[in-house]
Amino acid sequence: MMRGREVQIGERFRSVSHSAFGHAVGAVFEVDDIRTEGCVVPHAQLFNVSNTSDRRLISVDALKDTNLYFPVEFQSVALAEPATDP
Repeated sequence: MMRGREVQIGERFRSVSHSAFGHAVGAVFEVDDIRTEGCVVPHAQLFNVSNTSDRRLISVDALKDTNLYFPVEFQSVALAEPATDP
């Protein structure tokens, strides 16, 4: 478990195992907002990066628990510029 680590807006996560919130080879969710108001435990509002209408609210403690979720590295899909000779 990743104790002491903060979850930041823009971070991406995937479920470790099959559950109602996804599975290890399934969807990647990105943190859109952190909600603390009215919450005993802060919660992260996440969206599915491949289907932005699929949104989830998961406790920050659960996202920090590596037995439940693991962070996913951001991978840019930008096209590389072709090399030009001077």
